[in-house]
Amino acid sequence: MSAAPRTSPQGATWDRALLILLAVLTASMVLATRQLIVPFPQNAAWFESSALFPSLMLALAAVGAVVEAFRRRLPQPTTGSDELDASQARIGLAVAILVLFGLYMWAVPQLGYMSSTLLFLLSSSRVLGFGWRTTFALSLPMALAMWWVFAKLLKVHFGHGIWL
Repeated sequence: MSAAPRTSPQGATWDRALLILLAVLTASMVLATRQLIVPFPQNAAWFESSALFPSLMLALAAVGAVVEAFRRRLPQPTTGSDELDASQARIGLAVAILVLFGLYMWAVPQLGYMSSTLLFLLSSSRVLGFGWRTTFALSLPMALAMWWVFAKLLKVHFGHGIWL
């Protein structure tokens, strides 16, 4: 059995540079999470910290970007599989969502968890190209579910914004 020929994806250098930028931005935001989330309760248990979820998601994004940049360093085999082709990923969208996530982290203590989560979900859905009907159908129930899980069930402290 012979190995499939390996080919290099087009634009691999540009994509790797954007992936490294994504990893650096997300890692920086992980380190700045405590400063971005104000007021940050120092005496809250780790699972009740308002920085837990953003830190975990940003760390996951940073690790994913580094892994993908490393994978794109080597030519990938061409196969006829139905798996997702990471070389087709739109890194610009990932950076845009990262910027929205940073604004979301800033907005939570200013506006409140529920309203800022809803605004984040609405804006990120539109950036990703969802139609208005789909955007509202996904964003409203998801914002309510996340508010219930984090604020009510897990009792995560988010401070008091001007709205919910």
